[in-house]
Amino acid sequence: MFGFIRSISFTAQLMVPVTGLILFTIAWFFPGNLQPGTVYGNGFFYLPENGWLYVLWTGMNGLPLWVQIAPSCLTAILTATQLVRNDLDNTLMGTRSYAMAFVFLFLVTSNGHFFLFHPAMLAGLFMVLSYRFLLDLYKDENEYSLVFAMSFSWGVAILLYPPILLLFPAILAGLLLMVTTNWRHWLVCLMGVATPILIASVTWFLIGNLDYEIVTFLSWFELRHVFIPAFISREPFITAWLGLILLITVFGSWKYRNPKIQSRQLFQANFVLFLSILLMTVLLERTSTEVLWLLVIPVTYLMTFWALKVEKPWRRDLFFFSLLLFFAFFRIIRLV
Repeated sequence: MFGFIRSISFTAQLMVPVTGLILFTIAWFFPGNLQPGTVYGNGFFYLPENGWLYVLWTGMNGLPLWVQIAPSCLTAILTATQLVRNDLDNTLMGTRSYAMAFVFLFLVTSNGHFFLFHPAMLAGLFMVLSYRFLLDLYKDENEYSLVFAMSFSWGVAILLYPPILLLFPAILAGLLLMVTTNWRHWLVCLMGVATPILIASVTWFLIGNLDYEIVTFLSWFELRHVFIPAFISREPFITAWLGLILLITVFGSWKYRNPKIQSRQLFQANFVLFLSILLMTVLLERTSTEVLWLLVIPVTYLMTFWALKVEKPWRRDLFFFSLLLFFAFFRIIRLV
């Protein structure tokens, strides 16, 4: 049934934004558990009650639900499109298709809690963009402007969602795996990450908010006293969803066989990113459901390769049907 994801036709390309719009529109008509201001703040997410994004973020609470869902929908479609562009320009999957976009959209919507906007979603888009520059750098290792662009994107992501700072070693691992580095790469990389942070810091200093923003930034890094995140212990259905994702990730990793060197190196970098996100979730008290959006990004790469190469189509169909069942379940669980 889901064999269309292997297509490279214009129809398949058009279906990417249409699929995103359909899935997010259904959530608008059947909001289920999307009540702003519930267990974890605005929906099921957390943001410190200060900082430059908090007023804008909480200000969305009083707006109609579709206004709160629209930015998430747009960010999801843009992220899916960028993932496909990364794949098509480098043939990472070994065959040209729009499958990566569909896998990403089904994964993020199946969680049931990614419809209200959170800055981590936009940060995830910049993470994907940074991998775009890393893949281009693989073709021209001495193009230092690409190193700067890659790390600059990561610096913007850190500003949007500070816990991503703990994931920065993952992008350094990608640089080590895919590029023959020298001291210039590391210097330019450091400059790229620092530039957006310095620009923001100077701006905050000039308007007198620097100390306030530093305290906000540091508040994200409070360590957990209990290593089971609250959103897992309070929401067993999220635990079930995460268990499915971990299961198919382990199975897909075991089955991973890609003859292309660039793809294998990117797989290793994505796996480091995947483990780093899990570690960040366990360590930091302030991380909540929004972190799973970031987790979906490396999972998408692996699951797409598996979905394209699976020998028995019913297994691929079962994977997508499982995600659709989670999507439907989260839409109706608070309506009955």
